[in-house]
Amino acid sequence: MPVKVSVEWIEDKCPEPQHCGKCLEICPCTVFVRYAADREPGNEPKHYIIVPSFQRFCILCRKCIEVCPNNAIRISVQG
Repeated sequence: MPVKVSVEWIEDKCPEPQHCGKCLEICPCTVFVRYAADREPGNEPKHYIIVPSFQRFCILCRKCIEVCPNNAIRISVQG
């Protein structure tokens, strides 16, 4: 039976994703992507979000959880 991995980034627990990015740096599978949430042409974004866009590549190493200073990442496994 195939296993389904769900990776969740909890925005309320991650106050400054534009400055931290530890989950992005540590992930060996490049599961996470940082996006500007308020893109406007000609203006520097002020708010960023982290999106687990490639969670299907997660190998359950849980390094992102270990390195996150705010417990803003949750991983669950089904199957």
